[in-house]
Amino acid sequence: MVEKKANETSQSHTGETNMAYRTQQSAMPFRGTSRTKLLRVAVTGSNGMVGRELCKKLSQKGYVVRQCTKDNADVLSPEKLGQAFRNIDVVIHCAATLDEESKDLYRINVKGTENALEASAKNGVKQFVFLGSVGAYGDYEGLKDENSPLKPQTPYEKSKAEAEQKVLAYQEIMAVTILRPALILGSNKYWRQIIATVKKNFPLIGEGKNKWQMVCVEDLAEAILICIDNENCYGEIFVVAGKETMTLEEIANTIRAELGMKSKLKKIPVWLGMAIAYANKILNFNPMLKPDYVKRMQRERIYSTKKLEQIGWKAKYSLKQKLSELIKGGS
Repeated sequence: MVEKKANETSQSHTGETNMAYRTQQSAMPFRGTSRTKLLRVAVTGSNGMVGRELCKKLSQKGYVVRQCTKDNADVLSPEKLGQAFRNIDVVIHCAATLDEESKDLYRINVKGTENALEASAKNGVKQFVFLGSVGAYGDYEGLKDENSPLKPQTPYEKSKAEAEQKVLAYQEIMAVTILRPALILGSNKYWRQIIATVKKNFPLIGEGKNKWQMVCVEDLAEAILICIDNENCYGEIFVVAGKETMTLEEIANTIRAELGMKSKLKKIPVWLGMAIAYANKILNFNPMLKPDYVKRMQRERIYSTKKLEQIGWKAKYSLKQKLSELIKGGS
């Protein structure tokens, strides 16, 4: 590949980009390889919220980035993945579906992960970083860390827990790292739907006193960056969550305040919310009102990030400020 001058970007048909530091530093080398070799990183789901932020930060740091989308690296196509991962040092697997009712959920989240692992192994990839989810904890109560038991309940949660096991099964073949982010706060379809639901003055389901710890997409991207080519992260699992904890009621009221809504937040009991959610399965009047989503809304979401902080990561972004930015920017 012909290198360009600093601050220029090159793009191939596989979506590969290389942006040098604005200083005199070269692209990042992989430890254990020649210092002259550029560290090449493939990101699946690169057109998603996390993938976009991550690819931007990787390029800024001087890595060679190969953007993998459904077009050039469909996780259900071993052939496309095999081609996309050629000459790659690190694969960061972000591709997944969040839709609890998708008929392809298991295939994408579990089989797709297995396909990505196999393609990585065949291409001699040195590290595989998997973006899991705290959803794998399911209905486990209390403060959750890397040693807390997994008790997944919904189809999505079960798929992410099973995918983790697929990843760990490959740790004798290549270095693997698993990150379990809390609910990710950033600009995407999911948050646009949440904000739209609040804007319609739909009542809060439940009392809303349960605590929610989320993570801003920028902080998550930084956590992934720390794990790349880091021997302290090989064979490890890390929980990623923001520094603030808000109740569900506080989140709803923060959104309402940013939207300029003056009326008091209405609430309905969980049983009624579930009844509406089941009716919505037939009538489909709100994409956010699904029984599994309602169940997940009622959970206590508090996490310990001490393990990740021990290797140098620290959440920097304010959740309230991020919510404000999303609403002002139209999410």
